[in-house]
Parts: sequence; C-alpha cells; structure tokens
Amino acid sequence: MANDVDIAETAALFGDRVRAEILIALLDQTSMSAGQLAFVANVSPQTASFHLQKLTAASLVRRERNGRNASYSLAGASVASAIEALAALSPSRKAIHRSANGAFSQGRQPAMAGKLRAARTCYDHLAGQAGVMLHDSLIRAGYLVRAGAKKYKLTSAGDRWLETIPNYRAGVKTRAVFARPCLDWSEGRAHLAGILGSRLLDMFFEERWIVRMRNTRAVRITELGLSEFQKQFGIALRVNSQS
Repeated sequence: MANDVDIAETAALFGDRVRAEILIALLDQTSMSAGQLAFVANVSPQTASFHLQKLTAASLVRRERNGRNASYSLAGASVASAIEALAALSPSRKAIHRSANGAFSQGRQPAMAGKLRAARTCYDHLAGQAGVMLHDSLIRAGYLVRAGAKKYKLTSAGDRWLETIPNYRAGVKTRAVFARPCLDWSEGRAHLAGILGSRLLDMFFEERWIVRMRNTRAVRITELGLSEFQKQFGIALRVNSQS
C-alpha cells in the first residue's frame, strides 16, 4: 500500500472512548442533539461539543442546523461500515449503559445483547443473524455474484427477482454501490449493505416484517416477517421479545 494515507489520524478519532460512544449512538442513522449525545456518553455538554467538533471536522459526523437547534448524524455508510468492522475486531465489554431517555440497562444487558445479535440495523441495512442469513440466501439463490472484493453484481435471475420486490424503484440499480458485503460484528461474517441492502430494509419496515424497538438498534421480527422471510428467502428466523 502506498504510504499516502494517514490511517493513524483517523484511527485516533475512533480510539477515544467518548467519541466511540457518540459514533455508536449514531449508528442507526438517527439524528441526535449534542445534549442527547452528551447524556449517552455520560459527559458534560461542553465535552460532547468538543468531541463533536473533531468528528465533524474529520467528516465522520454531519451537523445539520434547524433554526436554533443542531442535530448530528453519521456522515455516510462508509463511516458506519468502519464502526462495524472495528466492532468485529473488538472484545466484548460489560458496562452500565445509559440511553438518551435516561434509562439504565445494566440488568437488561444480556437480553439486549441477544436482541442486537438476532436482528438490528447497521446504518441503513439489516444486520445481525437476520442480516447474515439474508445475505447468504441471496448468494445461494444465485441472485448476486462477486464483482471484485468489495461489491456484488446482480445476475439475470437476480434482476427478475428484484422486479418482484414491492414498491421497487427502477432507478435503484443505477446508483453506486449497488450491493456490497459489510462485516457483521456479532457474527463475524458478512451481511448485505449498499443500495440493495438499504432498499430491502425499507421494504421490511414498510411491509411490517420488522419493527423498531425503543432506544436500541435492535429490531423485532413480526409474525408476518417470520412467514415472509421463510417464503421469500427460505430462511427461518425467530421473534425477538417485545421492547
């Protein structure tokens, strides 16, 4: 590799624990205020603002102003992929977690970890066991094939399948990156990212195959979802507990 990229500078931004908490909190593509992020990271608003300035200056976080209020979100899917990749290489930890609404989740940590592993959002696509099984199903069905190390292309069978997706938008195939693998931190294998992964997640929510769970990136597979994932993709999933 040519030595023209300063990996260390960017890695240092991820390496600070407060900034790591902020980035993880934004991983579900939600926008949060500086005050909410300060609460999640358990620091003062001034400290959170200091770290948010560094993250926005490095183009890892995007700041949007609505009148007198500002909100923050991840700068893009590539940042989310970097967080997931780092999580896959990192040891697990046992800690008291405080959500933005003030709830402490120490007692629920093992249960919540199980829910996150079963099914969760990773920025704009499905992750966890459900996401990995979906990825493997599309490869196994011959709908996607490798087109280099970091992306997939649609086969003719996949093109026919894609036309059956409810509310399918024809322009989706022309936008980059159409489909790519994203390393899943809990499973150590790839789930599906890219435009296709994003569109499928939208469909799962629109059709009520999955529903969001409060104050977490975990999602719950509905009874309808269980049936449709089995029928459409040949994968057997389990229902997550209610939030």
